[in-house]
Amino acid sequence: MVAIPDTDLLDRLGDTPLLLPYQQRCLNTVSAHAVTVIEKSRRIGLTWGLAALAVFTAAARKSAAGQNVYYLAYEKEMTREFIDVCAGWAGMFDHAASAVEETIFNDGSKDILAFRISFASGFEIVALSSSPRGLRGRQGLVILDEAAFHDTMSEVLKAALALLMWGGKVVVVSTHDGVDNPFNQLIQEVKAGQKDYGLVRVTLDDALADGLYRRICLVSGRAWSPEAEAAWRDGLVRQYGEGADEELFCVPSSAGGSWIAGAYIAAAAHPDAGRPDLYGGGLAYGGVDIARRADRWVGTVVERVASVLWLRAEIVLQDTPFRDQLATVAGLMTEYRIIKLAADQTGMGEMPVEEMIRAHGSRVEGVLMTGDRRLSVASAAKDAFEQGLIRIPDDPGLMADIRKIKRVAGPTGAPRLVAGRDASGHADRAWALFLAIAAAHDAPYVPYSYEPVVPPPWNPARDADDDDDDDMRGGRGIGRRARTGILA
Repeated sequence: MVAIPDTDLLDRLGDTPLLLPYQQRCLNTVSAHAVTVIEKSRRIGLTWGLAALAVFTAAARKSAAGQNVYYLAYEKEMTREFIDVCAGWAGMFDHAASAVEETIFNDGSKDILAFRISFASGFEIVALSSSPRGLRGRQGLVILDEAAFHDTMSEVLKAALALLMWGGKVVVVSTHDGVDNPFNQLIQEVKAGQKDYGLVRVTLDDALADGLYRRICLVSGRAWSPEAEAAWRDGLVRQYGEGADEELFCVPSSAGGSWIAGAYIAAAAHPDAGRPDLYGGGLAYGGVDIARRADRWVGTVVERVASVLWLRAEIVLQDTPFRDQLATVAGLMTEYRIIKLAADQTGMGEMPVEEMIRAHGSRVEGVLMTGDRRLSVASAAKDAFEQGLIRIPDDPGLMADIRKIKRVAGPTGAPRLVAGRDASGHADRAWALFLAIAAAHDAPYVPYSYEPVVPPPWNPARDADDDDDDDMRGGRGIGRRARTGILA
């Protein structure tokens, strides 16, 4: 059974409604429309409200419009978090439900790991990662969360809309990811009256006006004041930096969306990545994003295992003298078999890269991160993610850094890359990883094979000379050559 209801939370809320006004507006709009599109700010607890909707829907009997609920996210951790929140709601309202269980969901061509809660009503909530074909033939309410970050949003939405003919509903909810993203295009179609969908917009300020920070204070036991609320808001805005308009105030960036789709980033996560203790002694490649004060210095090492690159080490330094940065690189070169290290030589990188080359020779390449070269580095990384040839740790900070790198159309229409800046930096961790991947791409693995040089049969007349000529005719000289082998 699900966890014991959070009666302490209910006691603290007293007669205060569990859902804040903006959460109620979203659910009311869903109730009134077959399809609802919600553009939202981050950090406002809207997923918590949607989990309540999921529980109310799945716990109701069929005669009361109960039905199955399918929640689709672009990464596994989101699905687990959502199903756990649903379990909390079920327990809070004493709905008879099973414990959360892992299950297999077949999308018609492959099996997908999913999480499920079954209710006494006969309906269930199933949370799974995005799959375009996984909804065909199903019936119920579909919640497509962070839709802008699904790599095939249009196809997933197409499959979800097929449920409408059986009385289902579809909720498409997301923060923005660029003006050219299919999510923003869908919103513009709704605004233009081209699609008869419900539309809700909730910015950070909308949520604050409806009592978001008061609720945070109530739940956490803190005292509310206008000054504390203003300071909390200002802290969020500073944290998101240049991305605040898009992330908090529903204003899509002029960038055309993340360079690497969120689904590919999530798929690259593996628990064995990011662990130096698992380095197997294989060929390694490094990337260094150089900074001194404003941004972070990052050094990343990936190891090639068969055709896949595994992130093994990542060192992040802040406001560190150049001599210590160079010592860190020397340590990485000693600890790992780095056959090529690509370092950002742009701007202040000139001197450190020169010193690295002097210390480590041709194993170090200085990279001027401008124009076509910057794009080629990012393209090598994009290919690795999309082809499933990179493994990274399940680190939200690193994933957020990768998503910061976005594409915009240059003056000629060719793609140009920009990276947002916030309190955590300027996508420094992403660029160090990209440089390591590019180093591996530019210096592919060459297998080593041994081919001995076989001497001719022994000839007493020929080999009776003294030993001075051995290096020229055979004997010990041939033996030396044989020990070297050749590169195939």
